[in-house]
Amino acid sequence: MRSESIRIHKFSNGLTLVVEPMTEVSSAAFTILAGGGVVLDPPSRTGAATVLHELMYRGAGDMDNRMLNEALDNLGLHRQGGASTSYFSFGGALIADNLIEAIRLHADVLLRPTLPAEDFELCRELALQGLDSLDDDPRQKISLLAQESYLPYPFGRPVSGKRDELKAITHDEIKNYWRKTFVGDGAIFAAAGKVDFEQLKDVVGELCGSWNGDPNSKSEQGPCQTGMFHHGNQGAQVHVAVMYPSVAHQSEHYYAALAAASVLSGGMGSRLFTEVREKRGLCYAVGASHRIVGPFGLMQCYLGSTPDNAQEALDVTLEQCQKLSEGIEQDELDRAKVGLRASLIMQGESSSSRASGCARDMLFLGRVRSLEEIEQAIQSLTVDDVLAYARAYQPKQFSIITLGPVELSVKS
Repeated sequence: MRSESIRIHKFSNGLTLVVEPMTEVSSAAFTILAGGGVVLDPPSRTGAATVLHELMYRGAGDMDNRMLNEALDNLGLHRQGGASTSYFSFGGALIADNLIEAIRLHADVLLRPTLPAEDFELCRELALQGLDSLDDDPRQKISLLAQESYLPYPFGRPVSGKRDELKAITHDEIKNYWRKTFVGDGAIFAAAGKVDFEQLKDVVGELCGSWNGDPNSKSEQGPCQTGMFHHGNQGAQVHVAVMYPSVAHQSEHYYAALAAASVLSGGMGSRLFTEVREKRGLCYAVGASHRIVGPFGLMQCYLGSTPDNAQEALDVTLEQCQKLSEGIEQDELDRAKVGLRASLIMQGESSSSRASGCARDMLFLGRVRSLEEIEQAIQSLTVDDVLAYARAYQPKQFSIITLGPVELSVKS
């Protein structure tokens, strides 16, 4: 599905509107990125962003909790969003005819949330329950532990929060957090689907033109941490996360990094699956992914194994990551391209994916990539491109986090 021209408008208060009309669809989607996310959580209050995001939907403008959420439900809005490391996200997808009313309601959520004191404890309890749920999802839990161990403060702060710090948050702190964090300058409003740019420009300008405030200062970047970090757990499995540096959005190696991750972990023919699981039977799950957290690009591997096999599984995983720079076969790259293009095509058929993609591009790149540009970049990748990336970012030191009954080590 081919999109029409992407249109961009920046309002005088610093809010940016991005609109991508899509032919042959009846849906519309919008994404609003605002605030600073978890990096701006108050000191010793990690998780405040998660509580604030939940509380903002508990009433806005002249509507209480029930009225607001019934109004959103009556529009058929498939709501999306939450707190992340670098921003708060609001929005969703719905029938295009209801888009303007959904925008009006969200203008109240952003600019005039009531943040009711009577719902504060419940919102905090929901955040605490989210923490408890991680015990049933060790893969997600170790990913958060890995991010906190590897990335410098405050970028490693877990979005889910920390129990003692969540319990210490007060309602007044949440209200102050909203006042200091939510400003128009630097916010992004993106829409895609059956949308009209001129109409949206008028509506967003009317609703959010007075959304002022000074932009939040950027957090300083420190060095990432390497080494072994063990978290004891008496379960029957050992969960391992491995992190090492990669590239962020702006890098010339960005698409090559995606392809490299796919060579390592792009299905049953990938290197990690073949070498760690199929040939040796060392684990029940293994994989790698390219991630970007704030300004940091990183490659993250995960494996789940038994105490008896975990050390060898880790050794083979690290060996495969390091061997990537020694050579890549054309058929490996071809499979990676197929997987990346398949994901791109599915995104191109989804107004939600395009709205969120446009918003993130604008936030991190200062421009928006068209689907055609992305496809051309993927198609033009060569083996030499991927090797150049793998050699420039060859892992020499890792951050390795283990969760289980035994500690592991790295060969010297």
